[in-house]
Amino acid sequence: AAYHRIRRPAVPPMPEEAKPKKLVEPERLTEDLIRRKAEHNEGMLSNLEEIALHQLDIGRIETVNQSCRDLRILLLQANIIPRLENLNRLKKLEYLNVALNNIQKIENLEGCESLNKLDLTCNFIDVEELASVRSLRNNTQLSEMYLTGNPCTQWDGYRAFVVASLPQLQKLDGTDVTRSERIEAVQRLRELERRLAADAERNRLENIQARERRAREGEADANGDAREWCPETRLLDTLEARERKLEQEESRREAQRKDDYLLGIEPDRPRRLFRDDGTPVQMNMGKWPFKIEEKRDEIIVDISFPKFLDTAQIDAEVQPTYVRCTAKGKHIQLCLPDEVNAEASKALRSTTTGHLVIRCPKARPLVEGTKPAPEQLDFQSSLKREQLELSGAVDIRSIVSDNEAAAADPATLAKEAPPPLESDDDFDDDDVPPPLE
Repeated sequence: AAYHRIRRPAVPPMPEEAKPKKLVEPERLTEDLIRRKAEHNEGMLSNLEEIALHQLDIGRIETVNQSCRDLRILLLQANIIPRLENLNRLKKLEYLNVALNNIQKIENLEGCESLNKLDLTCNFIDVEELASVRSLRNNTQLSEMYLTGNPCTQWDGYRAFVVASLPQLQKLDGTDVTRSERIEAVQRLRELERRLAADAERNRLENIQARERRAREGEADANGDAREWCPETRLLDTLEARERKLEQEESRREAQRKDDYLLGIEPDRPRRLFRDDGTPVQMNMGKWPFKIEEKRDEIIVDISFPKFLDTAQIDAEVQPTYVRCTAKGKHIQLCLPDEVNAEASKALRSTTTGHLVIRCPKARPLVEGTKPAPEQLDFQSSLKREQLELSGAVDIRSIVSDNEAAAADPATLAKEAPPPLESDDDFDDDDVPPPLE
């Protein structure tokens, strides 16, 4: 039997309008973003006490736990933060505002020992997670809390349960907690806990069914019907609005570039750090005073940065032939007089003056001989003096005078010899002494 190959028709490509668009990512809470919002503190993070980071489409709490230990007021409202995290090291934090976010549970705040006011308005804390308020029992300084706009507030025993669970609370949702109200809430606590356990389980099952229904139906149908309000819907709406905002900004920048081109305005050229041959360009964009000192085995670079400039804002880089430091987007690049060992270099900053001192050991240090001992120097100096005294030609013929030569003649010596002694009969030339009588 003969088999014929069936050629399938080519599938036309999907039009651009029909392709699903990938939404932009939420804003990340980085050190650079915090510095831009901390202009009132000269961009310093180590002693930052207050920061406002609202309406920035931030998707996660990060960085502040390590970089901003002295924070007292942290404003994070109107973002898309899904959970409370990375706040346990903020021991001085007094006021935390995370209203209008996607938080569904109160957690990870036990380490905030000084927390006095907590604002959780208009989040998604449901009856299922209402019991999570008990995690705030150890926050003894907490006196004011806001939960208005959360689904859990619709439960009829909500206020009494929160007041009885947190005895340190003085104000809830803007209303003072009276003494009689607290006593009554404590008396009803056992009953409220039993009711909450049953209602929370029922609410959990309803939430699971709702999530499954949304997964089947999709976030919105083709007719553009309104979507069910939930954390996923709020996240999607926020990212769509963020994407439109970024497109408008890009369109505005493109229009500005066209106008500059028509007016003959050239765009700012980026500053070149290296020439065409690869050699570094020496520059000082910040106009910071500096000093380079070359020693026998190392090169010391001293840069006078402002005293109150945060050290975390300074990025220092050492290469064999140059040193580059960056602070607040400005570069200082200095060419070194000799090649150095970059890996062994060290940088230290003075907390008093703000100077940054970089010590760079030379790659090929100058080797010198050891210094002679003091006694050796004295011997050498005396030897040099003797050599100077004996320098010049010496006539050996004048060393012995004529009188001394004549005196050395044998005949003369014989005439001048003393007469021999007269012999004595009693003289005994025997070496042995006579015996004693």
